[in-house]
Formats: sequence, C-alpha cells, structure tokens
Amino acid sequence: MFDILQSAQRNQKKHCQSTIGIALGSGAAKGWAHIGVLNALNDMGIYPDKVAGCSAGAFVGAAYANDQLQELSKWVSGFSNWDVISLMDLSWQKGGIITGEKVFDVIGSRLGTPTIEQLQRPFATVATDLYSGQEVWFREGDLRQAVKASCSMPGFLSPVKQGHRWLVDGAVVNPVPVSLSRAMDVDIVIAVDLNAYQVSRASPIPESIISHPNAQHCEINEQDEHEFRFVDLLGRGKEYIANLSHKFTAATQSDPSMLAVMSQSMEILEQRHKRARLMGDPPEICIIPQVEDIGTMEFHRAQEAIDAGYQAVKDIEHLINAQLSHLNNK
Repeated sequence: MFDILQSAQRNQKKHCQSTIGIALGSGAAKGWAHIGVLNALNDMGIYPDKVAGCSAGAFVGAAYANDQLQELSKWVSGFSNWDVISLMDLSWQKGGIITGEKVFDVIGSRLGTPTIEQLQRPFATVATDLYSGQEVWFREGDLRQAVKASCSMPGFLSPVKQGHRWLVDGAVVNPVPVSLSRAMDVDIVIAVDLNAYQVSRASPIPESIISHPNAQHCEINEQDEHEFRFVDLLGRGKEYIANLSHKFTAATQSDPSMLAVMSQSMEILEQRHKRARLMGDPPEICIIPQVEDIGTMEFHRAQEAIDAGYQAVKDIEHLINAQLSHLNNK
C-alpha cells in the first residue's frame, strides 16, 4: 500500500511539471547562438518540450527537435568563408541573390528530411505570405520546405512557393515567435532574442528614425507605416540586385554595400515590429546572447555565436532556475 502511495505521489509530481516551449528568434548568422543556448539549458537539466522557430531559429530548432543538434554544431563550427561561398547558388531570376537549394540539399544529406510530424519533439515554424502579409504557421508537412520558407530573407534568398502563395522570412511578421510557442499548448515560454542589441553594419542611422524605448505606444500606432516601408524596400531591393550585383562584400559606413543596406533595413523593421509583439505577449524567460557584432552573412563565425549563446544562459542561470521553480510551484 505504501509503495502504491509513493508511486501515485511521484506521478502527481510528474504531471505537475510545466510544459516548456522555446521560441528561437531570427538573426541570420547570429542564429548559431541558439545552439549554445540549447546546450546550456540542457546542461542545467532543462529540455524544452516543444520548439517554435523563426528563420535561423527554425533552422537550429529543427535539428534540436530531431535530436541532431550536435551534428549541426559540429558541421557549422568548421565553416570557413569559402565553405559559405560554396553553398551560394547565385540566381538573378528568382526573387533573390541565391536560390538556397544547395544549402538545404546539404542539410537534407546531413540531418535527414523527415516530415515535421516525424521529428522527436513537436516543432513549428513561421513564414510570411509575400503579397497578403499574413503570418503562415507550419506545424506539419515537409520540414525542408517549411524551414526554407521561414529563412527566405527578402531580396537575398528566393521566396518559396506553396500552392498559390509565395512565402518569405517569418521575421517580417514574427521575429521571436512567442505567440506560436504558446499556440503549441505550453505552460512556460523561453524566448531567445538575437537582435536585442543592435550595431549598425551600414551607414549611421539618424536617431529620429529609431523610437525611444519608452515610446512603445508610438511604435504600435506606426505599424501600418512600417509595413508600407517594407513593401517599398522589397521593390527597391530588386533594383539593387539587378544593378549592383557586384557589391557583395562589406563596405565602409560612408559607402554601404547592397547587402548591407538590405540586411540593415530588415533589422530595423524587425526590431520595431518585435518590440510591439513582445510587449503584448512577453515570454516568461528571455535569453539575449551578445552577438551584435556578428554580421548577417558571417556564418563562418559559428563557434563565436555558439559560445555567446552558452554564456548568455550561464549569466542568468540563477534567474532561470528561480523563475522555473516559481512557475512550477504555482
């Protein structure tokens, strides 16, 4: 009888444990920091039950959801500049500088191409309908297609066609997908924001363009204007690609490259949209790796990003433990 009672108590404790979701945000080359974050959480004995990812976060999140994070880490840690260049299949006809087929073919050969339903953990990602601006969630179906759509940075990676839709980067509408994570029926959301600290990679930006941190109400009221600016940016991006295709390398602040203009503009738009979204639906825990000096295309700096992600968790380890303990005891 005593054994039965003990067993019942253990089961009750187990069922009282909160379900943890992790929302991995966008960030291009900064996205390798997600590997370090997940490794550090695992070292603490924290294993997120469900994974939501956007853009680079979808890329890393898919590997984690399929228990292949270490394989991904080993692969990207050996990247050189030439390795990154070799994966770029240039295309001027398909709405982006590269098609992305080489990248996702390599992912398929190394990590496999299961459907989302076949992954070891529940996984979801977000993309954007290019013409309607609608947020599109992938929670089942072709994993490769879903991750590619979420990663398709406008003007750089070709959009993905799904039925009658053309899909681009999920960061346009939901850079840190807390809302998607909550929709996966979790009790606690741990978010990873790779762009909380922002350093200009192009020309200096007048301070009047960037909202003051306390002026959040203005940010929400100007949302329609920002979306219009983004549509305008897409149109101008096509012209940049057609006429300035030779400008791939980073340039000085007084002479920003085409790629620097595109990536910096995207970061500004994402930052402002993200703040409004997170204000309305904040995560229980937010982890912010210091990867602001890693450029959009500096994928060869993977080990630096991974280390930064790991350190970001270690810096607030006591706060994470305290918050999870508090939430689990509610």
